[in-house]
Amino acid sequence: MLDEKMKKAVPSVTGRFTPVTTTHAKGSWFHTEDGQKWLDMAVGIAVVNTGHGHPRVIEAVKAQLDKIVHAQANMFYNPTVVEAANKILEVVPGEMDNVMFVNSGAEACENAVKLAKQATRRPVTIAFKGAFHGRTHLCMALTCSKAVYRGYYEPLPAGIYHARYAYPYRTPASEDPVDYAISDLRKVITTECWPDDVASIIIEPIQGEGGFIVPPDEYFKEVRKIADEIGALLIIDEIQAGFGRTGTWFCHEHYGVTADIVTVAKGVASGFPLSAVVSRSEYFDKCKPGTMGGTYGGNAVACAAAIATIDAIREEEMAANAERQGEKLRGFFAKMAETYPQIGEVRGKGLMDAIEIVKPGTREPDPAATKAFAAEVVKRQVLILTCGMYDNVARFLPPLNISDDEMDHAFNVFEDAAKAAWGS
Repeated sequence: MLDEKMKKAVPSVTGRFTPVTTTHAKGSWFHTEDGQKWLDMAVGIAVVNTGHGHPRVIEAVKAQLDKIVHAQANMFYNPTVVEAANKILEVVPGEMDNVMFVNSGAEACENAVKLAKQATRRPVTIAFKGAFHGRTHLCMALTCSKAVYRGYYEPLPAGIYHARYAYPYRTPASEDPVDYAISDLRKVITTECWPDDVASIIIEPIQGEGGFIVPPDEYFKEVRKIADEIGALLIIDEIQAGFGRTGTWFCHEHYGVTADIVTVAKGVASGFPLSAVVSRSEYFDKCKPGTMGGTYGGNAVACAAAIATIDAIREEEMAANAERQGEKLRGFFAKMAETYPQIGEVRGKGLMDAIEIVKPGTREPDPAATKAFAAEVVKRQVLILTCGMYDNVARFLPPLNISDDEMDHAFNVFEDAAKAAWGS
């Protein structure tokens, strides 16, 4: 069996959510080597937003293979790469005019922080408790969601401070969630560092690995206001929440704010490795040529996939479908919560949704009940993932073009899984 060969050749340090080996996938489904068919409600952690093997994306990639595979960015311009950059600029909010391609979400975040430091000539970055920005050494310092992402790697880069993120479900009852979080951010930039040392504030519009935490709209307006007050650049990390995932092209559109720098990856190219730092020339022009870049950034094949991905999302109105299906999914779990007190909160936007699982009658996190529910779902050949600072959140990230029948199938599985894990 292939999985036995994998165990010998691929290190276990990366972790694995299921023991199955997939051989091929199409749309919302993947198939295993022993003939099983699974509904994929994780899609590579919000990567294959257009579904597996979208025909438009595959056609574009095949056509690009006959032209040029790798047009290295330091060597020359390439029309596919330039077109991909302009496609991204069409959909990113704000007056953005520059796209720097790199390879992964972590690399995008790292270069966004570097861009802000060069542009402002300031040394400090503010991030948030519960954040996840990647696994490079700098990004581990930005990340503050679980010890597993940082442990054993100390010391991490300095000059990074963490403030409280607006987490309504876990804000003390006596406090307003926005005031509670913003007061801590102001405390950090006045008591832990100098405001005029802060180059950037980097923030997720919905915290991903931290638990799919959806902040109040007003919170983002306040963060934007503080960045402006102290002259820092606001970096919005749209790596998991972008490209139609939350029902709009980018999640921060829900909050009525714009960023100075946006990082994108995951859903941008339907599974081909591509990420980008999107900003304005006024900031990039302050950087010395050669101080950022990389060998594979803006691979031509991945850029062809990005062009086709953006066209498919737009023309097939996938963001609107994500909004509609997300409302159904959250409504389904809200109804389930009437029967199962283990569901403490249902939250999300579009098809970036989650349930926070607690001990009945309390808000105490219950990672064991979460693990049991996820295991029962997986037993029924539907793939979901868990997350959260306390390992007590089940998250749902299906393709943006998932159908009504596929959602109904998932609902039946979730109902059976809850009954098996938590009793009727």
